[in-house]
Amino acid sequence: MTDWHAAYRERYKKLKEAGKPFFPYAVLKDTLVAALILCVLSYLAWHFGAGLEELADPTDTTYNPRPEWYFLFLFQALKFFPGTLEAVAATLLPGLGMLILILLPFIDRGPARHPLDRPFWTILGVATLAGIGWLTWAGYRSPLTNPVVEKDPVTLQGQRLYRDLNCSYCHILGGKGGQLGPNLDKVLGNHDDAWLTKHFRDPQALSPGTGMPKLDLLDDEIHALVAYLDSLGSGPYSAEAPKLFAENCAACHTIHGKGGDTGPDLSLIGSARDKAFMRNYIADPSKMNQASSMPGFSGQLTDHQIEDLARYLSSLR
Repeated sequence: MTDWHAAYRERYKKLKEAGKPFFPYAVLKDTLVAALILCVLSYLAWHFGAGLEELADPTDTTYNPRPEWYFLFLFQALKFFPGTLEAVAATLLPGLGMLILILLPFIDRGPARHPLDRPFWTILGVATLAGIGWLTWAGYRSPLTNPVVEKDPVTLQGQRLYRDLNCSYCHILGGKGGQLGPNLDKVLGNHDDAWLTKHFRDPQALSPGTGMPKLDLLDDEIHALVAYLDSLGSGPYSAEAPKLFAENCAACHTIHGKGGDTGPDLSLIGSARDKAFMRNYIADPSKMNQASSMPGFSGQLTDHQIEDLARYLSSLR
């Protein structure tokens, strides 16, 4: 029986004697290729940059968290495990796969190298790649957790201004921030747009003794901030809004123990959804959630009534 290992060593020795030393020839080639890749990555980073999203907004209830494509398989795999077993999909299985790869040279010590001569390991590797590919595709095609709600550009500008002006240093919004000023989670919707505009223009003139400084904002900046706060708060609603709910919604939905139980309890809906979401959902639920059995009210109620009802529901916190 031929000692394949001795034959391999003899062939390797002859090839090595006929070739060039690893240093500096192979090292030089590796260095040049690495430098080329570094130049390409530097060029892409400098001219295009990373595709970053907006800063995290704790008040955004419509955000859909999605990993990059190379983590989509893990994102999809988590859906097959209940909450108590998430660690199995996130840690145990990937760790086991890495351990097999590390131990593979020690487990498979046969002389054969052609894939067809190693059917077990070939099938295992192909099956693993196929599984990762399927999970990646399924994760890409999986429906969004929350419906996409297009935001007004002016509202987004106001959100950026709120961050740039460091308003969270004094105010709490979305449960986070300082306590020098009023808690915006509690006071949003208590004032109309005209009051907010005057307040941003000259806080001392409207509220003598307030600790908020005069920021010398431009009119369009004030308008953007008002739009942003207005999107978070419910805004004033009329006395007809609770009646609209009782006539059109109470048969299926409950508020503070009164109403039907066919649909979700809306007693605290304002803590989970903003006014814009509820306005769009009331008008046409199928656009927000194709599986919804709730009828749309765009033809039954006027736009003013839908807005009034959305303000009322977003005030329930």
